[in-house]
Amino acid sequence: MKLFIKRSGMMVVIISLICSLVTNAQDLKHLRSFMQSAPTPAGAIPYGNNLKAGHYLNTGNARVYYELYGKGKPFVILHGGVFGSTYEMGRFIDSLSKNYQVIAISTRGHGKSEMGTTEPTYEQKANDVNAIVSAVTKDSAIVLGFSDGGYTGYYLAGLFPDKVKKLITIGAGEWLKGARPFNITRKDAFGLDSLYWKQQLALNPHPEKFDEMAGIDQ
Repeated sequence: MKLFIKRSGMMVVIISLICSLVTNAQDLKHLRSFMQSAPTPAGAIPYGNNLKAGHYLNTGNARVYYELYGKGKPFVILHGGVFGSTYEMGRFIDSLSKNYQVIAISTRGHGKSEMGTTEPTYEQKANDVNAIVSAVTKDSAIVLGFSDGGYTGYYLAGLFPDKVKKLITIGAGEWLKGARPFNITRKDAFGLDSLYWKQQLALNPHPEKFDEMAGIDQ
């Protein structure tokens, strides 16, 4: 009887794991942005997990993921940080890829990009972006960054001015280090949008480093 109970319990665990994997697989085909209210349209391009457009570049201590869309002059798209993803920039990519070659980058620790072995500072992210732009084109690029992506854009323009033709930032105003403490726990984050976080952890090659990247308390 005890052996039967143990085997039954093991089967429940196995079935739960299989269901979890199936759920994740379905979720990754229908990505969502953080706190998205409406369901993702069935035919929506899964920006940030599009095998047809995806590429990786080893930028020194991390493999950083990016996607290419359209043809023309290069236009870099940088998403927000922690709660951000390439998918949230979908409307920009849809529009801009009609006239430009869009380079949509998942910054380290986000989406399918590794976090690497160094602190994910804005300078480090700017170095990553520069390496990717240099690998894709010899031309300078227009850069659009939202929030964290905007701050990365500032560093990119400061460190590599020859690579930035124009810089557009949204939600990246003056910020003083330590002025806005980020005191959110994993429980809080998952409570706001658990499906989004499950997707992001399923995409990430090293989900065990997620809390370190995000600065989230356990």
